[in-house]
Amino acid sequence: DGAVRTITVETGQPVTKVNVFDRLFRERLDALADPLDPGFGFDLIRLSASRVEIVVQEQRDFDTHTRDNDEVAALADRLAARLGGRRVVVHLPQDTHIPERAVLTVPAQQHLAAASSAEWPARAEAEPPLRPLRLFERPEEIKVTAAAVPDGPPPRFTWRRATHAVVRVEGPERIAMEWWRQKAETLTRDYFRVEDAEGMRFWIYRDGLYGSELVTDEGEPVQPKWFVHGLFA
Repeated sequence: DGAVRTITVETGQPVTKVNVFDRLFRERLDALADPLDPGFGFDLIRLSASRVEIVVQEQRDFDTHTRDNDEVAALADRLAARLGGRRVVVHLPQDTHIPERAVLTVPAQQHLAAASSAEWPARAEAEPPLRPLRLFERPEEIKVTAAAVPDGPPPRFTWRRATHAVVRVEGPERIAMEWWRQKAETLTRDYFRVEDAEGMRFWIYRDGLYGSELVTDEGEPVQPKWFVHGLFA
C-alpha cells in the first residue's frame, strides 16, 4: 500500500551486542500506540545506524561499580525505548540551596553518556531538612487568611479554588536567597509544613518579611506573598 514506517531506538552509550538492539526494538514495537500491521507482508526492511562511534575497550576488574553502571545504562535505554527518551530522567545536584534550583533534571541517556557526572554530596551526620515528595517546578501563589502572629503560618489558605483549614504546623524554616541576585529576587522565605483537616500535607512559604525595608519601583513597601511549593502526601 506504499506506507512507510520509521522506528528509531537510541542508546546512551556505544553498543556492539546484537541482542541489545533486538531487545530495544522489541520494547519499541510493543510500545507503539498504532501497532504495525504486516498485512500481506513487508516489501522491504532497511536497518541503518544514523550515529556511530569508536568503542573504547576497558579493562574490567573485580569492582562491581562499572558493571552496575552498565546495567543502569541498559535499563535507561529500555525505558527510553518504551516511554520516550525525555520521560526517563535523572536528577543532578546543583550548587545552590534554593529548592527549585537545587536539582537539575536531564535525560538519563544524555547523562549516562557524558564522560563525567555530578555526584551527590556525602550525607551529613545531621538529618537534612524534610522536603516534599512532590516539589512543584514553579511555586503556586495562594490566598491566605491573616495569621494571628504576623510572621506565623496562616490558619487557612485557598489553593486551586479549594480552601484548606490548617490543623497542624511545623516550622518555620528560613531560606535566604543568594546575596548576588537583584533585590527583587532576594526576598527571604519562611517555609512551613502544614496539614489540613483532610490530612493533606503541604509545603508552603511566605515570600518576604513583614516590616521589610524593600520597596517597589513606585516607592511602596514590598508586601509578602504566600505560595505552595510542594506536597508531602
